[in-house]
Amino acid sequence: MVDLANNWLTLLLPMMNWLIPKKYVKISKEEFDVLNIVKPTKNRAFWPAAGGSILFGVTFRKYTHLLDIQLEKSLVITICFITFLSILIFFMKLNQKLKLKVFNKNKEHKEKIMLLPTFKHFCFVLFSYLFSGFFSIMSLCMLITLDSQNIIVFIAWIIMTMLFFLVNMASIGNKNVHVIFKK
Repeated sequence: MVDLANNWLTLLLPMMNWLIPKKYVKISKEEFDVLNIVKPTKNRAFWPAAGGSILFGVTFRKYTHLLDIQLEKSLVITICFITFLSILIFFMKLNQKLKLKVFNKNKEHKEKIMLLPTFKHFCFVLFSYLFSGFFSIMSLCMLITLDSQNIIVFIAWIIMTMLFFLVNMASIGNKNVHVIFKK
């Protein structure tokens, strides 16, 4: 088992997981069965949520101007800064809570490995990193530079910033990974 979230910098740059050697822990099948790992389930909520979002957007398009508000730039910067810090603290606490206790037990293990993703997964992570990062920065610039701020743009900025931090959890896929042993 490898701890990918051992550094807070990987929240901002998930590709660091590919370059920095990571500590790993060998566990038995019984220890793996005892771990509190979430089992994947089929999620059938995607299409109703996507359809509802499109229906909501089309229906209320003519009312979006009602969500425009005018705030001072210093207040907008303060609100965005506090929101960004809240998101960052949330993901740091989430990584801390999801860290498995197995890594704390086996401190004497000194060997390290480097994990390299497949080319397909590399392209997916790079695209999602650039996409969510660009739209997060673009939404933030829209909030700060425009005279009137829109609540929908603020919510979109929060969602894109959270998606940007979620890319960290997908930096190494769960199918095929190239492993390089370091000593």
